[in-house]
Amino acid sequence: MKRPSQRTWIILGLSADAINAAGAFALSQAPVPTPASVAGSAAPSTPSSPHSGTPGGGSGSTGPKGSPAAPTTPPVASKRFTTEVLPAAPATAPALPASNPLPYPVKAPLPPSASAVGKLAAGYPAGVLPQAPGSTIATSAIASQSGHLQVTLTAASTQQVVDIVAFYRAELAKYGMYDSASPALSGSTSAVFKRDGNSVTLTVSPAKGGTTYALYGAFTAAG
Repeated sequence: MKRPSQRTWIILGLSADAINAAGAFALSQAPVPTPASVAGSAAPSTPSSPHSGTPGGGSGSTGPKGSPAAPTTPPVASKRFTTEVLPAAPATAPALPASNPLPYPVKAPLPPSASAVGKLAAGYPAGVLPQAPGSTIATSAIASQSGHLQVTLTAASTQQVVDIVAFYRAELAKYGMYDSASPALSGSTSAVFKRDGNSVTLTVSPAKGGTTYALYGAFTAAG
């Protein structure tokens, strides 16, 4: 067998050197993993606690060996809402309509004294003490002095006792005069109507064909 020549050995050596150089260059271009990345890929990730601020739910974490970790920021306090039930505002009562004052029975100046038979006397206050329906007047009179007026009326009516009482009850209520029971003779009915020092006494008795009645009023003039 023929031995390789010196030139052949030189070419083989150069080829081996070129292959070694190419391999070294390829190794130098490959990325070299760092210890941190190796540790991060090797250790499984653990969810962090929302309160501790450290991986794995530990009570605290440290940075590089020997140095304490920065304190965690406390959560921002949320807005608080009260659950207290406030009392309802008091209801306002509706305003009542203005009321008109009741008229006074008699006013000054008063008429002069007078009397009559079978009819109403001159100056008689027929608006306050009118004759009852179905009446026949027997006598009437008025007497005035120093702001006071006295009125009398006697008459007969075809109406019954209860009708006469109801009539004057309605008439005198227009002036704020209301009745109460009053003593009367046997068989008669009597009622007294009063307001602020004014009074009217009504006496009614049963009679043939209806009733007889008598009115006596004592008034103090207003104004």
